Amino acid sequence: MTAIIAYLKARNIHTPRLAVARFLLALGLLLTVSSNSLDIIANHGYTQLYGYTIRHSPHFYRPFQSLDLFTVMPPAAAKAVVIIILLLVMSGFYPRVTGVLHAWACFSIHNFFIINNGGDDLAFVLSFMLLPICLTDPRVNTWKRQDSPPAQKNIIANVAMVAVWVQAAWTYFDASYAKLFTNQWLNGTAVYYYTSHYRLGAPDWLRHINEMITLTPFVYVLTWGTLLLELLLAACIFFPSRIKRKFILPAMFFHFLIVINFGLITFFISITAMLLLYLDDDDVFTRKLMFWDR
Repeated sequence: MTAIIAYLKARNIHTPRLAVARFLLALGLLLTVSSNSLDIIANHGYTQLYGYTIRHSPHFYRPFQSLDLFTVMPPAAAKAVVIIILLLVMSGFYPRVTGVLHAWACFSIHNFFIINNGGDDLAFVLSFMLLPICLTDPRVNTWKRQDSPPAQKNIIANVAMVAVWVQAAWTYFDASYAKLFTNQWLNGTAVYYYTSHYRLGAPDWLRHINEMITLTPFVYVLTWGTLLLELLLAACIFFPSRIKRKFILPAMFFHFLIVINFGLITFFISITAMLLLYLDDDDVFTRKLMFWDR
């Protein structure tokens, strides 16, 4: 136990990788907030709009409303405040302050918006899980590398990072396990079924290209390969760093394919942030990606 505590004290995870991950999480939410009308994604009047299905009761309960930026001030003003907060997070300055503001903005969005997507939900969860890391970060600018001696704060930060790993592993395990109860995944045709779906699937030009593959027996490889990749990504929590890094590019490519087929752009941005935190735990990939080794 003494050796573990000494290791955690000496292991400094306050590196530019944190800046990259937080930049991506803030960018995804910034795209959501800035490119959507509050009249649609926060339609609390439950007005029936063209092409919009109301899924919640007007009595839908929203907890901690007194802490929600969108309820303590006019929504338009809150939107401007949230955008400013997200830009501050992306700047990388004063993580002890912007970490709290980031979590507050994410909570407000999650609590007030009626239409949420997986990327926004993931950003909300990770913003709170990163709070202990941000609050123990002594740097003025998280884009800068700074050596630090062994300290108690590193124990807190490392434990919080392990929690992020557990969250990431569970995300992929749950995604794979849930598919095992769907016929399309069990019989190997899910990739065809979803990419060719008339409402949920790829645009027509891409669907025709996809079907050159998905209408062949290779669809079984793609479908069951997806399940296998998600299970392997879940198992990465037990792998050493040199093995985990090898899954970063395949995982990003996998999620990029989801983007071009289904348009889940903000989910791709948030999941990329999570992948860097989860799989690049020694910063090797991030340093090469951002040319910090040069």
